[in-house]
This record gives sequence, C-alpha cells and structure tokens, in this order.
Amino acid sequence: MENLPLVSFIIPTSNSYRTIEKCLKSIREQEYPKIEIIIIDGGSTDGTLEIAKDYADKVVVLKGPLGFARAYGAKLAKGEILGIFDSDVYLPHKKWLKKAVETLLKYPRAAILWPVNIPPENASAVAKAYFALWEYRLRKSKSPIPGGNILVKRKAYTEVGGINPHLHFGEDYDLTLKILKQGYTYIIYPDPIIHDTMHSLKQYTRKQFWGAYSLTKASPDIVKTAMMWEPSPNKNIMLNGLNHALSFIRSIPLGIKRGYGISIMFYLPLLMIIRLAIYGSAFLLKSKTMVVKYWCPIGLIR
Repeated sequence: MENLPLVSFIIPTSNSYRTIEKCLKSIREQEYPKIEIIIIDGGSTDGTLEIAKDYADKVVVLKGPLGFARAYGAKLAKGEILGIFDSDVYLPHKKWLKKAVETLLKYPRAAILWPVNIPPENASAVAKAYFALWEYRLRKSKSPIPGGNILVKRKAYTEVGGINPHLHFGEDYDLTLKILKQGYTYIIYPDPIIHDTMHSLKQYTRKQFWGAYSLTKASPDIVKTAMMWEPSPNKNIMLNGLNHALSFIRSIPLGIKRGYGISIMFYLPLLMIIRLAIYGSAFLLKSKTMVVKYWCPIGLIR
C-alpha cells in the first residue's frame, strides 16, 4: 500500500449540489493511502462550495471553458496519476481505486484506465436509455477512444501537453487522442463506476445544445470521435451522424436485456430525435444564438 502513487482527482463543479457530496465521499472512503482532491468551481451558488471544502484539499473558483478548468486543476495536482472525473460520478466500493491503480501500473505502455459507466439503481428512464446507448457503442466500436472519467498517468499527460484549455467540449477526447498518437495504449476497466447523469430530458437536451455548438468549432478528428467514439475512416460528417443515429435504435435490445425496462423503446428514439435535430441544425446553420441561450457553465457534467 505504501508504494502506491498519489492519485489526484480533478473535478470541475458548477451548482453540483445534487451529486457532489456523494461523489467526494465515495473518493474519501477509498482504502487507498494517497489521495488528493482538487475542485475547480465555476461560481456555484447552491452550496456546492461549502460541501467541497469539507472534502477537498484545494478548492478554486475559476470561470472559463471546461478544458481550462481541468487543465488548471492538473497544474495544481501533485499526483503521479490524475483522476479526471466529473462531479456526478461515484466510486462503487472502497477497494475500487486500489484495484484500478494496480491494474494500470501493471502495463507500462498503458497510460489511461477507462472504467465502464453505469447508471445508479434509481436512475430515470432517460438515464437508463442513455447508458444502454453508452454500452452498445462501447461493445460495437472496434477501437473506442476513451472519453471522460479516466485515470491517466501524469508522464503521458505531460508529454502531450495536457488538456487543451480552450476547449469547452471534447477536451477529454482531444487529450486521449493525443496520448494514443504518442504510442500509448489504454485499458477498458470492467469494474464500473456509477455515473449519475442525464436524470431528465431537460439535462439531456441542454447538453446537446452545448455539445453541438462546441463541436461546430472543433477539429474534424474530435467531431468524428465524439460522434462515433473511434477515429472514423469516413470523412462525411453527415454519414457519420446517420450511423450514430442508428446506434440509438440498435441499443434497444441491449437495454431491455439489462433490465432497463420497455420504456427505453420510447426514450431511445426520442433521444435520437432530439440529438439529430440539435446537431443537424448546428452543423447546417452554425447558429451562434445557441450559445447565448443554452450555454452550460463549467461542471454541468456529462
């Protein structure tokens, strides 16, 4: 235990009162000797900061793009391993971190550990539909690119210049793409973390506006990766979008098998329609009004 490296968790927040205490408590209760928690808050007014101060080693209030918040937290971090996590993620049991770190350290060329995400037991039908899609995409992608909620070795993080501070969406994909292009590999970790997100259609829809507007300004590599979870050989964004849309429908049998209920037969097509409408409009019109009306502050986490 004494030889295990310090793990620094970097967690952006913004009015994250609903989930932040459970998130931080699940980290502090780990049977792991060296943990650092850094909170980068975007100006919360709902009590998030008061809770964060009870658990975190550092709490910084800082407004800016999500990439800027994560990058700033990484600069403050002292750990050899960085936990780039969201504020609505819970570690499932007290031995999770120790086992995950030991797994990551077994493989010198593995720089990233990407755990499977599942919804909480009391998740909404929207969340269950979303995670049926999440699992389907993970299973069907030939070489999926890790997104958020990862453990990453600082050495690899530093070699590629870290997180792009100018990105407000896709900053996680941008980081992992750079690390993989450097010759590193990653581990898909089967012991799942609990991701308490997409609890309502309102949150899901708001994220689509945020993501769509951000991706209209992103590089083609990030757009393809965000849509397909893997570097797509097809350069046609519209065709990639169609393939992505079909994955919503193909996720239905898996969701039913997982016990998420027959309601996902309604919700998965509905989520697909919402996403197609918003992303299609953004890429066809490049509408700047979206960011004014629907911009999500730092930490309205995935």
